[in-house]
Amino acid sequence: MKSKILLVLILIGIVALSGCTDISDSYKPGSFGATEEEQQIVDAVTEKYGDMTADGAPRLLEVMMTSSTQNFIPVDKVLKYSKDSEKLYAWFIYDNFEYDIINVEWIYLDNDYSIYTFESETGEDFGRGTFILEKPDDGWPLGDYKVIISGAGVQESVEFEIIDGATVSIPLDLLDGTTMGSQQEDFGSTGTTDAIPTPQSGFRSESTSHSFVGEWSSNWGDMTFTQSGNKIVGEYTHDKGRLEGVINGDVFIGTWSESPSYSVPNDAGDVELKLSKDGNSFEGNWRYGSDSSSWSGGWTGSRAGQSTASTSSGVTPGWYLIEVEDYSEVGDRDTFSLEYKRGNVLTIKTSSDGDKTLQIRTVSEEAKDFYAAEEEIAIKVRKEGALIATGNLGMSDSSHINIDMADIRPGGTTAGGYSLEDETYGDLFTMDWQDSTGDVKEGIFKANVPGAKAHGGSFAIIYTYYNGEIYGTKYIYEWRE
Repeated sequence: MKSKILLVLILIGIVALSGCTDISDSYKPGSFGATEEEQQIVDAVTEKYGDMTADGAPRLLEVMMTSSTQNFIPVDKVLKYSKDSEKLYAWFIYDNFEYDIINVEWIYLDNDYSIYTFESETGEDFGRGTFILEKPDDGWPLGDYKVIISGAGVQESVEFEIIDGATVSIPLDLLDGTTMGSQQEDFGSTGTTDAIPTPQSGFRSESTSHSFVGEWSSNWGDMTFTQSGNKIVGEYTHDKGRLEGVINGDVFIGTWSESPSYSVPNDAGDVELKLSKDGNSFEGNWRYGSDSSSWSGGWTGSRAGQSTASTSSGVTPGWYLIEVEDYSEVGDRDTFSLEYKRGNVLTIKTSSDGDKTLQIRTVSEEAKDFYAAEEEIAIKVRKEGALIATGNLGMSDSSHINIDMADIRPGGTTAGGYSLEDETYGDLFTMDWQDSTGDVKEGIFKANVPGAKAHGGSFAIIYTYYNGEIYGTKYIYEWRE
C-alpha cells in the first residue's frame, strides 16, 4: 500500500494533572483525583509506580490502546480493533515532565507508513494523554499498527491490529480488572442513556475487581467471553451457542442463542450469570424467550485452568462418584451368553433350535468422576453388528442410560427418574434383526445431572442392557460441599 492513507485526526491532548489549565482546543480537564474514578487511577498508579509527585527522571507509563475514555480514564485495553471501529484511542501517563513536547506517531506497519505525528506540550510534572484517530472515508486498512510516544529523552510504544471481526479487548489491568463506577454505568450502552438492566433471577449485583472476559468450562460446554465495544459477547460449544449482554457489577445480563435458528421460542432466550468472589467461577440461570417469570435451567462454569469455587471446607461443591456397581449375572439359558466388560459388552442370543444368532457389541464411554450441579452429561455409545444371522427371527439388543435414585438397579425406575437421549435414537438404543453383520450405529446421549442436593444428596447414572436378560453398570454419586 504505497498510496497515502487519508485520515481525519482528532487531538484530545495531554491533560496536566496539577491544574485546570486549557491545554488543547477541545478539552478543559478537571484535576486528577477530583472524582472517585480518577482517585482510583491515582491510587493504582501510586501503588504500582510510587509517589508521582516525587522528583525523578522523565518516564512514560501504561501505554495502551482503548475502546474509549471517560474522564480521561480508559474503559478497557484493546488488543485488536474491528475494521468497523470509528476511532482508535492511544492512552498513557507521563511523569517528571516540565512543559516538554511529547510526540505521538501513528504507523501502519504493513508498509512502514507514518500516518501522522501529534505534537503536544505537557503540563508540569505528571498527567495523562489521549490521542485519537478517526476512521478514514474508505475504511481502515487491515493489518498491524504501532503508536510511538516520545519526549524528554524517553520513548514507549504499543502495537495493535485491525481485523475483519469484532474488537478484542481485555479489562484494564492497571486496576486489576475493575470496572469503575462511571464506566460501569455506561457499559453496554450504544450511545443512549438507557439504564443498565437489573438482575431478574434473584441475584444482587455487587462490585468486583474481576471480569467475565476469558475462557471457561461450563455445563453447556467450553465458553469464551470477549469484550466487543460496550458489550460482552461469548461463544460456547453446545449447539454452537452464542451469548451477548452487559455487566451490572458482578452479574452478566444478556441473551443466549443456539443453532439451528438462533431465535425464540426454541433456540434463544435470557441468561444471567453471577461471578464468584474470587472470579474463578460463576453460577446462573437461563430460560426460553423473555416473557416467562420462571427460569428453565441452571448454568455453572469455572475459569479454564481453575477449579470451581471451593467452600470454606475446601471442597468444590458438586456430585462426586463414590461407587461403581456392575450387574452382569444372567439366567441359566443355553440360548444366551455374555462377555461383560464395563464399557465394552458383547451379548449373544441364539434361537432355541441353534440356527439363528444375534451378536451385538456395545461400547460406551464411562461417566465422569465429578459433575457440577445441573451439568450436562454427554455419553458416546456405539453398537456394532458382530454377527446378525437371525433369518428375520425377531431378536434384538437394546441399551439405555438413565438417572435415578442411588438404590435403583439396572432396569428399574422411579417417578423421579429420567433418561439420556440421542437426537437420532431417542432414549432406547437398539440393534436388531433388521440390521446386518458389520453395521455400526453411534449416538451421543445427553441429559443434565440433578441440581444441588437433589434425591436426598445422592443419585445414580445407570447403564442398562437388554437382550433376553437385564444387566448393566451403576455409577453412584454423592453431593459434597
